[in-house]
Amino acid sequence: MNSKTGLFVAAWAISCGAAFLVGRSSSEPSDADVQANSGTNSPAASSRSTSRGDGSSAGRGNSRSRRTSSGSVSSSGDQLAEVREEIQKLKSISDPIARAQEFLDFVKNLSPDQYLDAVDAYREGGINEEQFGEYRILLTAWAQVAPLDALDYASEKTGTSLARQTILAAWAKNDTEGAVAWARDNFENEGDENRANPWIVGVIEGISSLDLGRATQLLEELPFSRGRGEALDAVFAEVTAGGNDTAKQWVASLTDPKLKEGAAARLAGQLAEVDPQGAAEWAASMGPEIMKSSAGEIVNRWADADLPAAVDWVEGQSEDIIASAAPSLVRQMIDQEDVVSASNWLSDYEGNPAFDESVRSLVRYSMNDEPAMAADWIMKLTTEKDQTGTFHRMLGNWMRKDRDGAMDYINNNPVPESIKRRAGMTPETK
Repeated sequence: MNSKTGLFVAAWAISCGAAFLVGRSSSEPSDADVQANSGTNSPAASSRSTSRGDGSSAGRGNSRSRRTSSGSVSSSGDQLAEVREEIQKLKSISDPIARAQEFLDFVKNLSPDQYLDAVDAYREGGINEEQFGEYRILLTAWAQVAPLDALDYASEKTGTSLARQTILAAWAKNDTEGAVAWARDNFENEGDENRANPWIVGVIEGISSLDLGRATQLLEELPFSRGRGEALDAVFAEVTAGGNDTAKQWVASLTDPKLKEGAAARLAGQLAEVDPQGAAEWAASMGPEIMKSSAGEIVNRWADADLPAAVDWVEGQSEDIIASAAPSLVRQMIDQEDVVSASNWLSDYEGNPAFDESVRSLVRYSMNDEPAMAADWIMKLTTEKDQTGTFHRMLGNWMRKDRDGAMDYINNNPVPESIKRRAGMTPETK
């Protein structure tokens, strides 16, 4: 088995373990029962020393099971040292499949009073990409036993929202409204009415597969924001798993216009992978705003398979639909043909403010190979502010790659005064 296959199998094992750990509490009636049974040895514990192959003691599962529960307060130095030692041994296992099995055995045999020590120990020295899935499983398992303790720890020890979102996602699977209440009580928008509650995002991620209706309700309550986009990712994955007809019905049921447009655009792009014409017809049937929001996604997928057909479809639409689709079409023309082809096509709409985003798309994807042509197009943007800002964004890279060429262009063409001043001050070497 090569290393790539081994990592894939290990990832699969970890994901199966996560499903087990998240789901196991659904068959356990209370936290009290979890605590009463958490010290029971599993058959896997007795086989660890033989599977590890690194000289570890076979008795460590038994030593864990004899400890008494005392909540999630960090316990004695001896216990912390033992847990830290076990985690360091886990991290040192090079075989990804053996490591996955050992890690799941370790988590399944933790008693409630050990999670704080285990998470503390796992965070020591940082967590690399390979260990990230294990860390999330550890947080998920803690959330099943003592979600409030886990959240308190994450609030105190972690600077990002990821740990708390992971914990809330696991908690919400078993106590949705309890998790929702905590999420609302512990969120401050810091004066930004458009900031999505990241804790509600975590709840949505947790319940999307279990209660799509409640997840959708919570999703619609979030303001238009990056956070709502993350929550939509989770809900959309569940919606589309039910098939295209179910997904279309779900999109049609949404009441928030911006959310509906965003979800429709995603679905249209997915439909267009198989049937771009059908995707376009569905988007059009949903109304002009959804057609506009979906046009770029449809054209992007359509052009991947058949650029000439995508161009023909775009050119047969109304100007507002053409303007919506054009940024994606321009990028595809540059990728599949060249900058000249894209430039020639876009020239028919030169000077039209509705196509400024298409101009920026052409600049973005041509500045490395054809900076002079990109600069020509920058000066065709319809506002001086846009010209100046876009030129400044490309100038640094141009000066680093070809300072003489950039200076020659700036000295012999109309460019914003601030560009001339910046270019003439010092060579761009950073």
